[in-house]
Amino acid sequence: MAKRTPSTAHGQAASEGGLAHVLVCGGTLQEWSQASVGEWKLQLDTFVDSVHDSGARWLSVCPYGGASGAEDEIALTVLNACGGQRNGNRISFIAKDGLVVVVDLCADGRERFTTALNEINRKNGDERKDRDVSEAMLRAAMLPPGFVDPDLILVFGSPTQIPPSLMWELSYSELVFLDVSWRKCNVEHVQMAINDFQRRDRRFGGVDS
Repeated sequence: MAKRTPSTAHGQAASEGGLAHVLVCGGTLQEWSQASVGEWKLQLDTFVDSVHDSGARWLSVCPYGGASGAEDEIALTVLNACGGQRNGNRISFIAKDGLVVVVDLCADGRERFTTALNEINRKNGDERKDRDVSEAMLRAAMLPPGFVDPDLILVFGSPTQIPPSLMWELSYSELVFLDVSWRKCNVEHVQMAINDFQRRDRRFGGVDS
């Protein structure tokens, strides 16, 4: 497989030293299903308030892992907490100053990848099934309405394990691990991760010569 390259918007944001897209990964689907409408609103407000001042245009939230089965229940709770609309496993809404927030209920990175391929085939018809699928096509299918790879992934969990919910997102994103429960996070936790990101020298998968 050819090496992936950052999207134009992604590269431009990085060259300007800012964040375009922040992804927060934490909690299992089981934990998500146990959160009330009020708890979801508080949690999402915390994430929005944390990344708002960074200038990010997109904020994504996904589970760390967990077995499927409760997605419909979780989706209803999230929609009651923040409004917005659901498209498949994604719920999206507009927060303050136009920040686009996406809650992705898929806890399996392989499933997300397969779903994206099926969506590409569905949209383009049978005549495209034998043709190459480009990176841009996959990005558009996997990340909407974000459309650019995450610059920063904040993982609530141990730094010794990569979340099974992530795969595509790992190529050019900076990872920051916080070994605390996602339900106990606060604005300071997320801002600490953003500060860590801003101190890093990003090479987008490259190495020093």
